[in-house]
Amino acid sequence: MNASFDFVAVCRPGAAMRTRDRSEAVITQVDAAAGLIYGEVRMFGPCVWQQDGRYRDAPGGAAGPLDLMPPDAAAEVKPRKTISLKDALDPANRSFCCD
Repeated sequence: MNASFDFVAVCRPGAAMRTRDRSEAVITQVDAAAGLIYGEVRMFGPCVWQQDGRYRDAPGGAAGPLDLMPPDAAAEVKPRKTISLKDALDPANRSFCCD
């Protein structure tokens, strides 16, 4: 994990962060004295992270999908290009024809 990034300094209750697997993590509490960040990950539940963003309960302390990612790293994910349903169903648009 990125040991140089201080998540305790950045995280605030109510803030939305991303985990390594791109799940949304909502911060509920920050204990700066203990260096712990509490929050909830959608589809997983309550989690606790260490000051460097590592998931506290990871087996053997290894990096894993529930580790927090720095906000600038999460912003690098680019959305996929989409096409409207109207354009896909237009008979003149033969690039979507399967025959």
